[in-house]
Amino acid sequence: MVEKDITKIVYIELEDGVALPARASSQAAGYDLCASASAVIEPGQTVLISTGIRLAMPPGLEAQVRPRSGLSLRTDLRITNSPGTIDADYRGLVSVICENTAPLFDPIPYLLKHPEELTDFNKRYKAIPAATYFKNRTGRTLPFGLHDPTIYVDANGHPLGSLYIEKGDRIAQLIFSKTEVPEFVVVDEVASIGSDRGGGFGSTGTR
Repeated sequence: MVEKDITKIVYIELEDGVALPARASSQAAGYDLCASASAVIEPGQTVLISTGIRLAMPPGLEAQVRPRSGLSLRTDLRITNSPGTIDADYRGLVSVICENTAPLFDPIPYLLKHPEELTDFNKRYKAIPAATYFKNRTGRTLPFGLHDPTIYVDANGHPLGSLYIEKGDRIAQLIFSKTEVPEFVVVDEVASIGSDRGGGFGSTGTR
């Protein structure tokens, strides 16, 4: 009887309605992570989105939360601390720090990337002063003299460029990797150990 390699067993707890992370193909390295609830990320916002899963990994293994290349190419969604590290002894919810890098005040760069938004633009969006948007969000008034540009909001009051995340949407991927725990040895000069090529950041060129 062949015994299972327990170093490759990862226990997983799923919240109600959350699917088991899966790979897109047999050779894919990453497991898709999906949002466990709907969310809206407005331009400039950074939001913590739960995946609804908890992991118990064996010692010597870590999990990394990384971006999905398609989302990074087609949208302004960014995983800000990529790769995010999940340690083997962490038992909390796996969540993803998501940032919407779309501009809030200047619609032109966004519209250049998403010209389809121009269709019926004036019907789907209305212009409001930034001061009005600020007060709606914070309940406070902008100080006198601050620039008060125009913001275009949709029927839900969210600015142009807002990302609508639906429950079950794939927002990131999970990669498992072995970890090394080295022993530190304090020396007077590290240059005395092996060779020193010199230089530093960028010393080998930019291309």
